[in-house]
Amino acid sequence: MKYDVVVVGGGPAGSVTARFAAEAGAKVLIVDRRPEIGIPVLCGEGISQRIDGWGMLEGTDWIASKMDGAKIFSPDDTLVTLSKEMAGNETGYVVYRDRFDKELARQAGKAGAKLLLRTEAVGLKKKGGKITGVEVRQDNDSFCIDADIVVAADGVESQIGKWAGIKTTLKPSDLETCFQYTLSNVDYESDYCEFYLGKNRAPGGYIWSFPKGNGMFNVGIGILASLSTPGLPKKLIDQFIQKHPIYKNGTPVRVLSGAVPVAKPIETVVDNLLLVGDSARHSDPITGGGLTTSLEGGKIAGEIIGQAVDKQQFNKEILQPYETGWKKTFGQKLLRNYLVKEIMLDFDDKTLNMLADSLKNYKFEEFSTLSLVKALVLKHPTLLMKLKPLMKLSEKKGK
Repeated sequence: MKYDVVVVGGGPAGSVTARFAAEAGAKVLIVDRRPEIGIPVLCGEGISQRIDGWGMLEGTDWIASKMDGAKIFSPDDTLVTLSKEMAGNETGYVVYRDRFDKELARQAGKAGAKLLLRTEAVGLKKKGGKITGVEVRQDNDSFCIDADIVVAADGVESQIGKWAGIKTTLKPSDLETCFQYTLSNVDYESDYCEFYLGKNRAPGGYIWSFPKGNGMFNVGIGILASLSTPGLPKKLIDQFIQKHPIYKNGTPVRVLSGAVPVAKPIETVVDNLLLVGDSARHSDPITGGGLTTSLEGGKIAGEIIGQAVDKQQFNKEILQPYETGWKKTFGQKLLRNYLVKEIMLDFDDKTLNMLADSLKNYKFEEFSTLSLVKALVLKHPTLLMKLKPLMKLSEKKGK
């Protein structure tokens, strides 16, 4: 078996990379260890409406509901609202993640990419120190797939990146452990995503509620691994649900647990190999959301791969424009939000309550981190020194 490109992982980043590489003329194979694309769902299922203009998805059956903004509750339940009037296209959808992933995989197949399910990568094939493909296991069979380029789209654990010599190990302080219920029969109408902060509620993270329509809600929690203990995420989200009559009588129809990187992005390119999506740490360090950047980064990766295949050159220098591209597109935002995460870890609940109280009636310029930082500095000049590096980075990016 010989392909120009083997993509390990059929999630959003892998499928989009495969699609754009195939559209550029590359012979592409996706391998995924699961028996079905999109299952199990390991996601809060929120994404920005900016994807509407990207033309990567067709139809609307993957959309569960459309959000008008976000409501943020401080530890004492002071409310800060970010509405669609200020958000523009930064409002979002709550999606059916299984349908979403299948649609992206369908688009990759339509472009010419092939897909092997129940196929697990167990190693990299090398010759003279050069990566020449992947070793896989399918049922009871083991075999090699030759490829000029290997794409690591294998998620937060990223064994492919590790086998290539890239440091993919996450510190506990850069990993969120998560637990989520999908609840039905919730008697509550909402067009807003809701976020609940507080060290007692969710140490180093937050609780979320995403409405999916018809009384369905994703209600989950993320806790920084360095502040968590076994079973703590479930314990805390159960306590939250019991204290909120809205959710208390809901019927759980799905339970999920997993982990999300909230780290700085890492090296993503070596000779004959690149990393995309969660394996590249392309999730937002504040929210843990990674769908939007997976699509953006996957498109850049696929296009650069197409150029490499056309030139029949696959070294790091040829693939480097992928890293340059994602850094230009969303890299500064990820770094900026990592700094926000680190700063917020020093805030106790009393400080969060104070900040929320000062912003509860504030008219934000726009729905952005920079707008939030400017508001905090205006209200609390003593924060200027702590937030100064963030301000410089945000102004350099221009948003």
